[in-house]
Amino acid sequence: MVMDDLDALQDRHAGCETVAFADLSTQMVLVTNSQTQLRRETLDMLCAEAAIVLGDAKMVMLGANPGNVAFVATKNQLRIFLRSESEPSDVLCCVCAPNLDVPGFLSDARPCLEKISHGA
Repeated sequence: MVMDDLDALQDRHAGCETVAFADLSTQMVLVTNSQTQLRRETLDMLCAEAAIVLGDAKMVMLGANPGNVAFVATKNQLRIFLRSESEPSDVLCCVCAPNLDVPGFLSDARPCLEKISHGA
């Protein structure tokens, strides 16, 4: 189940506050981890930000080509956007603490996203 996969990813990384699985083609968050405290409006803005920083099938907003990973960092928060390599509209939108072990998180997040994208 997708929510279980997102919960497991969050549980493995203490600095991960929210993980959302989204579809960039519709710009909709489809599922979030069960512990998320973010309101629907905030999740919608997170997905819209993913479309801007990663680009979607219709338009690349930043750079020449759509990206597969993007980071937005502030003093208090790190947002990570990760695109599926096999399903370009599928993304994970993650809200994390600024001290998150990013390489470790990405090494777990990529296979999680691919598993969800393939419906496995």
